[in-house]
Amino acid sequence: MKTRIFSCLLLAMGLSSMLHAQTVQENELAVVYYMPQTQLAVTVDYDEVTVKPGPFYLYADRYLGVENVTTEAQTRYEVKNLHIAPVTVADYNRAYKVVASVASELQLLSLTPEGLLYGYNVPAYVAPKVEPVATPSVTDAPTHLMPLMEEQMVASSIAKMAEGAAKQIYHIREMRMNLLAGDVEHTPADGMAMQLVLNELDKREQMLAELFIGTRTVKHHSHTIHYVPSKDVTDRIIGRVSQYAGVVAANDLSGEPIRLTLAGTRQTYLPTVEDSKQKKLALPSQLFYNLPGSAKVIVEFGKDIHTSAVLPIAQFGVAVPLAQTLLLQKNTPQIYFNTQTGNILTIQK
Repeated sequence: MKTRIFSCLLLAMGLSSMLHAQTVQENELAVVYYMPQTQLAVTVDYDEVTVKPGPFYLYADRYLGVENVTTEAQTRYEVKNLHIAPVTVADYNRAYKVVASVASELQLLSLTPEGLLYGYNVPAYVAPKVEPVATPSVTDAPTHLMPLMEEQMVASSIAKMAEGAAKQIYHIREMRMNLLAGDVEHTPADGMAMQLVLNELDKREQMLAELFIGTRTVKHHSHTIHYVPSKDVTDRIIGRVSQYAGVVAANDLSGEPIRLTLAGTRQTYLPTVEDSKQKKLALPSQLFYNLPGSAKVIVEFGKDIHTSAVLPIAQFGVAVPLAQTLLLQKNTPQIYFNTQTGNILTIQK
């Protein structure tokens, strides 16, 4: 039941190591742990849209009545959505130590591999299994040979080939109308067969139409920007999205800014009479946990795309001493801490 944490144990024989918050003295038997730090992971979902002109684009208006078709290849990037999620790391500026006279006293402590306080008198920390996120592979649309008949392929000019392709489109449309009207010699056996035939006609017409109007392919992308809250900010630029290059750095003026506004609520703690009494108690030495603060976070891109959330922010909190009377009880309780925020989850006796 007792947790073994020798990998996190600092025996410090002849070692003097200065930490940001506390110092491990020479020949001191101690465990050092860290308060959590909350980072904001801002994920930008955007599309890479590539359009290519068809070989017969000059004849789209004449034969299909379609104007303003694509005349040159181009790629642009369009933001579709924004997401905010908290991510926890160890805050090396808030380090604490627990000193003991024998190792067995420290074996009651359990830390995560990052050095965050997980529990006291609890089973060893087991990292939760994270299912890998399947990233859909997006490929360009396959390049088809021109879906033309021999007569059109051997035509003497592009204009003649375009005319032949247009005639095929008209023929497909006529076939579709005849099928729907039942004016054909061999009608499909049932509704499913009819749908299959119609789908194939639609596919064929689309392939021919792309010779005039061009093709449009879309690739979906996600990019995550990490931001560490330290103070309130308004319209802080944390990144940019360029119409021609996708997500770029915050100082790249070629892109439109992604803006972050954060209004924090900081936690406070006033020492009590009980705290002063605890300093006179024997081992185990003092344990500190974190009372987190919070913040309202708003992320915006342009006028129409935005998201907001109220999130716990560990570094906006304050370290609070755990009542030593809990640790000196005859039946030592099991105490679990929230590794994301640093506060107490449960106390089980």
